[in-house]
Amino acid sequence: MADSGYQSNLSLLRQFTDEFRSVLRQQTPGLIPRLPFNYVRAFLSLLCQYPTKKLASLALYRWLHVIIMCNMMSVLLTLVFALPESTNVIQMGDDLVWISGMSLIFTKVFYMHWRCDEVDEVIWDFDYYNRELRPHQDDEEILGWQRQCYLVESGLYINCFVLVNLFSVAIFLQPLISEGALPFHSIWPFQWHHMDLHPYMFWFIYVWLAATSHHNLMTILMVDLLGISTFFQTALNLKLLCIELRKLGDLRAVNDARFHEEFCRLIRFHQHIIKLMTKANRVFNGSLNAQLLASFSLISISTFESVVAASLDPKMAAKFVLLLMVAFVQLSLWCVSGNLVYTQSLEVAQAAFEINDWHTKSPAIQRDIGFVILRAQKPLMYMAEPFMPFTLGTYMLVLKNCYRLLAVMQESM
Repeated sequence: MADSGYQSNLSLLRQFTDEFRSVLRQQTPGLIPRLPFNYVRAFLSLLCQYPTKKLASLALYRWLHVIIMCNMMSVLLTLVFALPESTNVIQMGDDLVWISGMSLIFTKVFYMHWRCDEVDEVIWDFDYYNRELRPHQDDEEILGWQRQCYLVESGLYINCFVLVNLFSVAIFLQPLISEGALPFHSIWPFQWHHMDLHPYMFWFIYVWLAATSHHNLMTILMVDLLGISTFFQTALNLKLLCIELRKLGDLRAVNDARFHEEFCRLIRFHQHIIKLMTKANRVFNGSLNAQLLASFSLISISTFESVVAASLDPKMAAKFVLLLMVAFVQLSLWCVSGNLVYTQSLEVAQAAFEINDWHTKSPAIQRDIGFVILRAQKPLMYMAEPFMPFTLGTYMLVLKNCYRLLAVMQESM
């Protein structure tokens, strides 16, 4: 596997802009420098949230990671302790939204702490096509799809990075400007959270919470982008498999033995994708479950609170609308990318069926092609076991249930 030391990750991030521009300026599709989620892994390492065996062997890195985890837990506890002091339903909704968000971040960070070495293996396995199947690729169609996926993922990284930074600024500036309060409703010992009683401690806690909030947002952004890139790369590998299968029909001048050899290579590639999805599902299962539950709660609470606050507190209503949009975008990215995997996996059967003159091949070849068609009838999906897969169907189901819950809460008011 690639070197994953701290200095190598720092060097990799420094190369990102140049590598992205070089791919963007290509007149004809060429080889991409690396799989895009290598940049995300490098960023997570610099945030001290990716303690692989190699990085954890560094005492300073290991202790920084532990301190950051303890800091996240302490901030979450201050939010939980402040919940009983909510004075109205709007403030309680605000507290619940931040508690849900912080719980989601902590859960994902914990699973990354637990599974980071396995994530390294997943990233390595995704390079199977370039490393083993076609190490010297020169097909323009395949290079074009790889370039397009690289640009889409890298563009997504850049846009999300900018938007999350703006969102972070809005979080810790809005309470200060409008209310002179901390970024979150939290309780601290000796009433340090009251600016009139302890101004110096208030400002210390304010800066600390702002820095912690920004670090947490960067962390969950990178963890999410790592998972979404996993979905995109799976869909890309399935697309490349379909292209390779269709191109098998062009091998008319070769005998059945040569054709069968090439077809078996593609069967192994298909099997590799299936095994890789099973492995990725296991590695990311905790994060996927947390994402589905948090999305449901965040959308439901934010929608309800924005309706309640619309006539009572327009500023809070606008804040809940912003949080609602963030939750929508986050869930949309997961479900749209997951749906790409679902639909592309079904294309494998059609691609195998479209192999030119496959019915004229030997019975053994026809049997193998039939087996691929049969196996591809079962779609591949990223599942949040024991819940639902990440598809557009799940997306609509979550929104429908959120609407039902909203109706029930409105009636109870």
